Amino acid sequence: MAIDLANDPAFRTYATCAGILAIKMLLSGTYTSVARFRNKAFVNAEDAKGFGGTSSEIEHPAVAHALRIQRNDLENILPFLAVALAFVLNGASASAAWWYCWTFTIARLAHWVAYMNHLQPWRAICYMIGYACILGMAVQLIFG
Repeated sequence: MAIDLANDPAFRTYATCAGILAIKMLLSGTYTSVARFRNKAFVNAEDAKGFGGTSSEIEHPAVAHALRIQRNDLENILPFLAVALAFVLNGASASAAWWYCWTFTIARLAHWVAYMNHLQPWRAICYMIGYACILGMAVQLIFG
């Protein structure tokens, strides 16, 4: 069964959410850069010299926090992209793709806001919602 991806509502939902999540990951990297420049905290000596800061092997706390946000994205968004793509290409219904993809995307955006603002338990709740989306799709792929 061939899927016409351009006209498949499940794939269009996935592609839209993937684009939003890619932009979110790029913005997380920008957030880290802003933290570096704001605190003039660089790990590379050439960056410190070029941008008028200090070089240290130990990350500034604000930069370390921003880097944890980026690492969390890699640990969660990349598996989502792979599992959700397989889920959609395996013939997911438009409604299942919509619910999983949009729920995950909104949860990750809310997680990002909560992480940047040190908001618990909201960060953990948003994380678990996203985790449940990936797990749900993976289980359906395996047993569906």
